[in-house]
Amino acid sequence: MRCHVATSCHVVWLFVLISGCWGQVNRLPFFTNHFFDTYLLISEDTPVGSSVTQLLARDMDNDPLVFGVSGEEASRFFAVEPDTGVVWLRQPLDRETKSEFTVEFSVSDHQGVITRKVNIQVGDVNDNAPTFHNQPYSVRIPENTPVGTPIFIVNATDPDLGAGGSVLYSFQPPSQFFAIDSARGIVTVIRELDYETTQAYQLTVNATDQDKTRPLSTLANLAIIITDVQDMDPIFINLPYSTNIYEHSPPGTTVRIITAIDQDKGRPRGIGYTIVSGNTNSIFALDYISGALTLNGLLDRENPLYSHGFILTVKGTELNDDRTPSDATVTTTFNILVIDINDNAPEFNSSEYSVAITELAQVGFALPLFIQVVDKDEVSPQIHGPSRPAPPCFGGDPRP
Repeated sequence: MRCHVATSCHVVWLFVLISGCWGQVNRLPFFTNHFFDTYLLISEDTPVGSSVTQLLARDMDNDPLVFGVSGEEASRFFAVEPDTGVVWLRQPLDRETKSEFTVEFSVSDHQGVITRKVNIQVGDVNDNAPTFHNQPYSVRIPENTPVGTPIFIVNATDPDLGAGGSVLYSFQPPSQFFAIDSARGIVTVIRELDYETTQAYQLTVNATDQDKTRPLSTLANLAIIITDVQDMDPIFINLPYSTNIYEHSPPGTTVRIITAIDQDKGRPRGIGYTIVSGNTNSIFALDYISGALTLNGLLDRENPLYSHGFILTVKGTELNDDRTPSDATVTTTFNILVIDINDNAPEFNSSEYSVAITELAQVGFALPLFIQVVDKDEVSPQIHGPSRPAPPCFGGDPRP
């Protein structure tokens, strides 16, 4: 009977002891924020020092709670107010550098600690202007590039998302000779080019993102160099070439210098000179390279072939690199007059003259005699004839 009573007393005591221990068991706190089950979105332009969220937790024992954050990276970007659970930003966010974080937060009731991880997404804002790649931009094209030909592609990208990352291109100001595809950045020729008018174009390319609130843009320079092609005939300079030359000028005398130039300015070619027509008896010579027109023989104005001068036609021909003539030519025509010098003595129309007169001829009688003097030089001839009385030829009385 005692043993039974004693055993019963031990069982009761053990029950009281266990019941007392269960009454002192601590219940741990737990987070009540829903973002632990999804994610937390924080805009990348959130100012440093701003509150980004507040940790919420419950403790069934109503113990005071202490909040915290774990991890080196998380601690660099976020701080937690221990008593309130307010989370604030410690340094700037940049979605283009780091778009998300995995952060471990903790809550403690001084007897135990609970931790949970949350995925923090960095929200994009349009904070990046487009960036051009592979600069500087420069291209060389020949002046005969056909209209509509694509000649260059510019490329710019924007790391922002959505419309803020979509780039459109334009020229500022617009060009009269080139167009750019707004979406692809392809530059094309829209008007005929001419090296002799413009040798280079400096264009400004504008790349703009399509953000509706605050679009950002960037400028880049595009240099288009125009190269020359042989598309123009030569021209004579110092026209007209009409001139005079004295007869009997020594052979080799320079009559005129003929000069033509290539109108293609980028890489002008040399000119070869030739006489096309009007060079009677090859009296003139034209140097093929220098264009010096010289006398090539004796020039006598009294020669009927030369007395009226010359109408000379000369040609200038552009020369290829191997000095052969090209198809690019120019011609000009000019007059050369021969100036007379007094190099001929007058000549009578006869070597001797005879006339018969009667002895009854009176003073003042016109003799039937015609005397003419001819001078081949440009001097009016002197003529003596019946219109002018002859002086007396004999002495004495003219009567019988």
